[in-house]
Amino acid sequence: MMENISIAEWLNENTDEYRYLLVDPLKKVAAANPLSLYKLQKILEENAIFPVLRGDLAYSPKHCPHLVLLARPGESCDVSLLNRTETYARSESLQGKRYLCAWLTSAQGPESLAISLAEQCNTLRAQEVLPFFEPLRFELLQAMSPEDGLAGNIWPVSHWWYMTVTGELRCQRGKVSTEQWRLNWGTERTQNNVHTFSQILKYWGKVNPALPSDAAMKTVMMWEQAAVQGLSDANDTYFFTTYSLGKGVDIAQHPAVKNLIQQVVADPSVRLSQLIQGLPDAVIREFENKALTQPDYDKGTYRHGI
Repeated sequence: MMENISIAEWLNENTDEYRYLLVDPLKKVAAANPLSLYKLQKILEENAIFPVLRGDLAYSPKHCPHLVLLARPGESCDVSLLNRTETYARSESLQGKRYLCAWLTSAQGPESLAISLAEQCNTLRAQEVLPFFEPLRFELLQAMSPEDGLAGNIWPVSHWWYMTVTGELRCQRGKVSTEQWRLNWGTERTQNNVHTFSQILKYWGKVNPALPSDAAMKTVMMWEQAAVQGLSDANDTYFFTTYSLGKGVDIAQHPAVKNLIQQVVADPSVRLSQLIQGLPDAVIREFENKALTQPDYDKGTYRHGI
């Protein structure tokens, strides 16, 4: 987290480069919203908005991400506009689909950068477009990639700022690299389930508004723990993950729950959520009295442990 420094301050420290806002029209916003593409086109210079023609939606440019030019080299960004974007991005940080994706700096002009961003959607996953610019996807990719592994993938973007699910500004620096990182099987599986993780995080945020800064990865790791325990049904996995995170404890570590999980594994017709309802009140109180017992996953574990 970049504490006490606003996105406006960060972007206006990089006046030697172009500054951009990246938005996703697949998240609908009212035309009257000051940050809608309709309104932005009116307050910014002519030809300030450029579609990023991702391969799977290139036939419909209005549904593709849009790159919004905020300032050219030597110019300063509109602070009030940037403050509004930061506030809005934070307000939608736990929503399943987000409009404000990122703030970027680059030496590359807007027409060329829009093409580069579209091409980047094709480099992380073989033969399939990956909308890596979506904030939750990007947050998980950054956490699970090697140190600075995304730097070459996002180049010619010099700085990629985004809002995490916990409302913190985070940055990935870009740099020239002869090699570009590709998803391994663990990150591939995580990206395939990102919508499920978004739903779980939204639920967790309602139960506990003060989420830990690594909530996104804690969600992934708890979801993985369900598979380790032998749970294969999607409903059981979802329930195990949300219940554990909501209670703040890995429930599989309790002998009573281990027994229930064994019953579910033995009989696929039985649902874990039904069995949990029969737990004694004393066990529930134990959950409520314990802190989360997951390991304290550091970035090294995130990047190499899945």
